[in-house]
Amino acid sequence: MSLRISTFDLIAEFTERLSKVLITFKKVTTPKKRIKEMYGISTYDIQTIDTKLELQRKYICSRFFDFGDETKSAIEFTYSANLNPKKYFAEMNNRINSIFEYSKQLNLKPVFVTLTAPAKYHKLNVNGDLKISPNETAKELTQIFNKFTNLRIFQKMKKELGHGLIYFRVYEPHKSGVPHLHAMLFLPTDYILDIKKKFFSYFTDKVKWGNNRKSIDFKYTWYNSAGGAIAYIMKYVTKTFKNENSKDIQYASYWYIKHNIRRFLCSRTLAPLLIYRKVRHFFKKHDNDYLKVSELIRNNQIHKLFDNTTYSYMRYNHELGEVEDITVWQKSTDLILKSRIKTNETFKLEYKKKEYKKALSVFVNDFEKYVHSEILNKFVLLPVVPSKLKDYQLNNYYHILENTDIDNLDLVHYGLVKNEMIKRGFLRDIPTNINEFIKNTNFNPFLSFFEKIKFSRVFESDLNIPFISQQNLF
Repeated sequence: MSLRISTFDLIAEFTERLSKVLITFKKVTTPKKRIKEMYGISTYDIQTIDTKLELQRKYICSRFFDFGDETKSAIEFTYSANLNPKKYFAEMNNRINSIFEYSKQLNLKPVFVTLTAPAKYHKLNVNGDLKISPNETAKELTQIFNKFTNLRIFQKMKKELGHGLIYFRVYEPHKSGVPHLHAMLFLPTDYILDIKKKFFSYFTDKVKWGNNRKSIDFKYTWYNSAGGAIAYIMKYVTKTFKNENSKDIQYASYWYIKHNIRRFLCSRTLAPLLIYRKVRHFFKKHDNDYLKVSELIRNNQIHKLFDNTTYSYMRYNHELGEVEDITVWQKSTDLILKSRIKTNETFKLEYKKKEYKKALSVFVNDFEKYVHSEILNKFVLLPVVPSKLKDYQLNNYYHILENTDIDNLDLVHYGLVKNEMIKRGFLRDIPTNINEFIKNTNFNPFLSFFEKIKFSRVFESDLNIPFISQQNLF
């Protein structure tokens, strides 16, 4: 028995086997889809961020500084939420407590507000990614928050209190990865209700922000139990740090790093961190060294010297009965010398624009302008330049000269004006040769000057310079 296989059967079998091979090849070569989990963070993001942080940590730990007989690693002086979170958190906790105590001394009340992004910031593209990145959304939240805190009611409050708004600000992600803003404002009691009304009306306005009233919050009632306002804001701050025991916090920390979003911000109420970190060791015996340093800076007792290479503390010594100046921080002398002594240095010339004092001028009409002369110490009538006049001005000015008595008219200037009229097509005539005209009138500029006639002549006929009234020169 012979088995016959048709051509169509062979093609069908070959196509089926080829499709199975292609499917197998695709499974092997195609990478697995990056599955996004909480806050839009994938396992690939976590692996990439961990690798970068480990490389940064190794580099910083390999740098050492000598302090006398003691050697310390640079990681001990690094204020980073990612590389040295304990040090960063301790300093941030100190800042929060210090600002809270300072606000309490000013009799200000804490108000907690929440601001979310409108619907357009939550939209996804075909790949399931946010159309607007979390970083851009955070910037938009910052801008709208700054605009709100710059309203007239805050300007009025600043004028009454003598200082700007005091606040904390924290960004937190939704499960989708879209950030929202939490802020604690410290306000006078009399302003709280008015600012609350402004808050809801401003952020629900479709033109300004267009938020839903239920998506924003404004709380101003606090109790001393459970830590009060500080515990409330710290609850959101602690979420920004890496915690392997909590999956939510673990993924949130990666979200801040991936999208380059600052965890915590506050008003510039107390001492700048740049100064505080350098001088804090000298004031560590005080209960709240941050408040102490801020107070000394406000009183100008801590001041910067020598292009910020030295910080000095001026205090009164009760035992000696005199004021002493103590250097609390100084940049290394070797570093200063090396930065100033350079070989083959190229000097850059700076151009400074020369300032010219503008003369005081007075306009009587389009054709009569006076400028004050410092040499003569009086106002001098400026000449009228026919070529600089507009068409309607030139036409009016020509008719004024036409109606002027010939004894009071400067004929040379009249000729210049008439030539300009002919040039622009307002008159049909042959242009006058000014040089010939001067010869025929026996013009003597020195004679006309000393005889104090009303109008002077032109000294150089090739320049388009009209008359100056000589009577104003004496």
